[in-house]
Amino acid sequence: MTHSALNSHDKAKAIARPAVFREPGALLYAGNCKDLLDASLEGEVTLSAWARRGYPGRDLGNTLPQVCSVGGWNATRPQNWGLREHCNEGVKIAYLAHGTLTLTLDGEVYNLQEGQMFVVRPWQLHAFGDPNVAPSQIVWVLFDMGVRRPHEQWLWPDWIGWPERDQKRLTELLSKNEQPWYCASREVVNTFTQIAEVVASNDIEGGETRLRLLISWMLLQFKNQLEAQHPALDHSLAASRRTVDIFLRRLWHALDDDWTLENMAAECNLSRTQFSKHCISITNMTPSRYLQTLRLKAAYKMLLEEDKLSVTEVALDCGFSSSQYFATCFRKLYGVSPSNLRQITDEPTAILARTPAMR
Repeated sequence: MTHSALNSHDKAKAIARPAVFREPGALLYAGNCKDLLDASLEGEVTLSAWARRGYPGRDLGNTLPQVCSVGGWNATRPQNWGLREHCNEGVKIAYLAHGTLTLTLDGEVYNLQEGQMFVVRPWQLHAFGDPNVAPSQIVWVLFDMGVRRPHEQWLWPDWIGWPERDQKRLTELLSKNEQPWYCASREVVNTFTQIAEVVASNDIEGGETRLRLLISWMLLQFKNQLEAQHPALDHSLAASRRTVDIFLRRLWHALDDDWTLENMAAECNLSRTQFSKHCISITNMTPSRYLQTLRLKAAYKMLLEEDKLSVTEVALDCGFSSSQYFATCFRKLYGVSPSNLRQITDEPTAILARTPAMR
């Protein structure tokens, strides 16, 4: 695909993309940081940001295309809130100017220190706080790169004005290397400080030109810093197989959605053939069998732990269209009916061991 084609079609589509995935059952979702907004309205934390698409801050309007949010927060005392696990709809590059901050990224906990910066990609589930937020000041820029999944093509804003080779190189450094945090160089620190000062001026139109230059300069300095570290790039991080792997890992949390091969593939932005091939490679099951096995395993767990729910309620909660079909599938896998499972006296794990190995 040519660079001109990206600008004329794909980039316009990326900018116009709504704040949620097109699929009703999307597993990767945009968090709007409501807890942060509420805390700022209550005077618990100072929020200074320009934003769009539901992110907290002053409305950017038509300025800074493809920036979802720029600015930061300043918490001068411990906070009784934290940002719960969520995904952004863009690439966040942020700097911790003061204090400490607990970042949970894809289940791993990182205790960030003053002077460190971090990067969060759109497909990475993350949370701030443990669960509360310590005194801290961070500054960030959140870009909509037109991607929600690892294998998609990144589209940098036109106003950055870089040659295509440099855009491609920065994309490689950030998409094929997922180191979560870095010690910010002096140049990056200075640029983030100036970005925060421009946003604090509250003059969006008057500050746009300066902010474009500062953001471009920050990215250039960050790119130089990454290059100096000679990172080993892992091409599998940006492969379509990884998109499917992430989807399958999160499918457990959306079993009641009306999944079909077509909309599972669409959720991963892949063809049915591509999706099926990756699913079989990862799970050794077809998509339909994996989904049904996952639903049955969830139902088994729910039947034992949620004794107030009827068998029909469990079946519907786990995505089965009827209790009769659920009972047939359940008995075939476990050798016992759902209603009788709660009455058995044998060790439940002995029956559960019949479940095919799951990821």
